[in-house]
Amino acid sequence: MKYPVLPIYSKISLLAGILLCFLLPERAAAQQGKPYLDSLLRTAAANYPLIKAKKLQTQALQYAVKYKQNGLIPSLNASYQVDYATANNITGMIYPQYITPISGPPSKGNDYSGVPGSAAALNLQWEPITFGQRGAEIDLAKGRLQYGQADENLTLFQHQVYVISAWLNYLLVNDLIKVYQSNIAKSAFNLKQAQTLVVSGLRPGTDSSSFHSEYTRAQMQLIAFERQRDSTLIALKELVGGKLPDGLPVDSSLFSHLPAIALADTSTADHPEVQLGKANVSANELTLKSLKKSILPRLTLWSTGYGRGSGIGADGSVNSNDGWRFQRYNYGVGAQIAFPILEVFRQKPLWKQQELITASSREQLAQTELHLNTQKEIAASNFQKALQTARLAPQQFQSTEYSYKAIQSRYKSGLINYYDVIQAQQLLFQSAATVKIAYYGAWRALLNEAAYSGSLNLFLNPYGK
Repeated sequence: MKYPVLPIYSKISLLAGILLCFLLPERAAAQQGKPYLDSLLRTAAANYPLIKAKKLQTQALQYAVKYKQNGLIPSLNASYQVDYATANNITGMIYPQYITPISGPPSKGNDYSGVPGSAAALNLQWEPITFGQRGAEIDLAKGRLQYGQADENLTLFQHQVYVISAWLNYLLVNDLIKVYQSNIAKSAFNLKQAQTLVVSGLRPGTDSSSFHSEYTRAQMQLIAFERQRDSTLIALKELVGGKLPDGLPVDSSLFSHLPAIALADTSTADHPEVQLGKANVSANELTLKSLKKSILPRLTLWSTGYGRGSGIGADGSVNSNDGWRFQRYNYGVGAQIAFPILEVFRQKPLWKQQELITASSREQLAQTELHLNTQKEIAASNFQKALQTARLAPQQFQSTEYSYKAIQSRYKSGLINYYDVIQAQQLLFQSAATVKIAYYGAWRALLNEAAYSGSLNLFLNPYGK
């Protein structure tokens, strides 16, 4: 089973379509975001249908274990019957399948007149000793329960990663909208300034039209961002079962803090996917053990007590009324041990098949461990690089902001044209968005590291600090 690819947040458009796809997580506010994320995870665990389905499957497997344990309980059957049949009988053996025998001594001839009969019985059958077969079946049921629990844990873990990823995507888009709103404010200021300069005769009239066009385009792009924000919020709502917890926070502190932790070289041995692979190997081994135990003998104890009535007397006379009441009462006890002597020869191919399935599951487990360790190393490297990028992004923004202010001043003085101002404004917006995305990148890389290490605490612990 391959570890699922983490959801990728894509197609966030910037000016001229420059905001590309990024796969990075961020941290919500220490005061608001972290408690709300915890609430999202709890809500998803309680309400998401797939998680609830896995829990129900695990509960079903628990009852399967109890059923196998109840195999020690004897079988006790009470029965009562009435019948109407002839008394024609003949001695000799007959294979009982599809034939219902009629009891009694052999008759002297064919007499097709029927008589009633009745019977009642209480039968007890018990297998107290199965030479390990019952124990193997119980162990196999427990192994399947362990597999079901591991599958439930993996499903919950993967879904928590999806919820965190969707939550961080929403925070990113929401904060980029704030950056874009700031960009619109700058466009409005430049438009007003250009109109003033045009009226005073310092700038040509086309500048006012150009800045107005830029302002309108910025408003249209803001609508696109808001549509993307709504989409991410709806996706998040689906992941928590259809209804978000109350008190959705709007916070930007995530984009001003970086995860200040040193990642340890953690093992993937406790990763939920590895645990699922181990449970699969164990279940296959127990299946093989149960198959081999099936050829062992079984000891069966039985007892019966019954009453019998017949419309035919011991001398052959017919009295139909006697068939409705019991005339004879009997009991019996016995023990039987059965050896399936040739079963071993029939079972051997099945054993070989299960041995190969078990060996295959071990190789699948090794493949899972190899994949997770490789991806964990990649995620650790990406995390370090993302931190370096996030530390450099603010420097780029500061330089771009300084250039924008200088160009704006030069435009006001009539030294440059409107195109330079618009270009500088676009670069400033791109730099501001890059800072947000770079910080988001560091946290998303940490989420990847936590996902492939099998412990979300690697992400959640620094997330709330």
